[in-house]
Amino acid sequence: MPTKKAKNGDDLQSAINSKGYTWEAAPTELSALSLEEQKAYLGLEVNKQELQATERAIAAAEELSSLSAAAFSAPPSVDWRNNGGNFVTPVKNQASCGSCVSFGTLATIEARFNIKCKTPGQNRDYAEAYLFYCGCTNCCVPGWNFAPALDFCKNKGILQESQFPYTPGNQPCKAGLPTPTLKIDSWAAIMPVADRKNALATKGPLVAGLAVYQDFMSYKSGVYQHVSGSLIGYHAVSCIGYDDVHRCWICKNSWGPGWGDSGFFKMGYGQSMDTQFAMYDPNVTCPGPPPNPCEQYLPALRNVLAVAQTNPQLKRCLRYYVCGKLPRPVCTTQHITIARAVVAILQKCPQYRAPWCAALG
Repeated sequence: MPTKKAKNGDDLQSAINSKGYTWEAAPTELSALSLEEQKAYLGLEVNKQELQATERAIAAAEELSSLSAAAFSAPPSVDWRNNGGNFVTPVKNQASCGSCVSFGTLATIEARFNIKCKTPGQNRDYAEAYLFYCGCTNCCVPGWNFAPALDFCKNKGILQESQFPYTPGNQPCKAGLPTPTLKIDSWAAIMPVADRKNALATKGPLVAGLAVYQDFMSYKSGVYQHVSGSLIGYHAVSCIGYDDVHRCWICKNSWGPGWGDSGFFKMGYGQSMDTQFAMYDPNVTCPGPPPNPCEQYLPALRNVLAVAQTNPQLKRCLRYYVCGKLPRPVCTTQHITIARAVVAILQKCPQYRAPWCAALG
């Protein structure tokens, strides 16, 4: 049976208004594409059995959640673009490759590191190409799934965008890449809506999935609710907040800033994001500052100071040759060798010169 053609812009907006919905439709770069071209911008690979199993798990989890007080603990709204600062990194564009799982996962992890490290406004830029092309391999069609992507971030790690820049299209894992030093600690699937809100409020964005219908390609602003058009496929995004007043999830997409509300969208409660997909919670630890290579020389500098305090001739030589203090003394070959070694260290680590000479006296 041929696919039903999506409504044009005016017809779609009339249909939205007639249902009492509040979102705005407009022509976009994606709505102008053919159906097959639109499918290339998705990339969450799920089957009917997985969707049904997840729906049952969510329903069971909601029943248990209703017995607890968790539903009342989260604030009425959260948006990590404006929550003591902007912790969400800029919108990217996956283009015509089904790499949305990689983009949604790393968008979430970038924000999580900003939150954990208390660095609002920092443009952490992690390599979707490394995650997708090294973790999945030739997966532009049919795409990928959450668990293997998050496992890769946990077990293999994450590289910087500059180390493997993203270009759309199947390609092998790049040769000669450095070993990643950045990883997530763990991850978990969250089923109940109340638990999702608690995680969003207390920890940060979550990785999310949704069913995409043709009308979603024309989304411009407001709270999206499906109106018309057939199912195109499934998609992964980063959920960066929620709003109980407008009854919606707030999400960052990976179709560039020209689509939607500057690349973001709001999805009404009760849509597929709630009923068919869990949300995923990656846990991170803020990495400490890089090791100071000069610290390796501190024991040697301390040892020389200790010897100099009991050897006046060595002390005079060090004061002259290292710290430039007159008069010039007579020094043995051994004393000159020690002074040269200290000078070499302080040339590499000039921040130690003033305190070392002050301690020498």
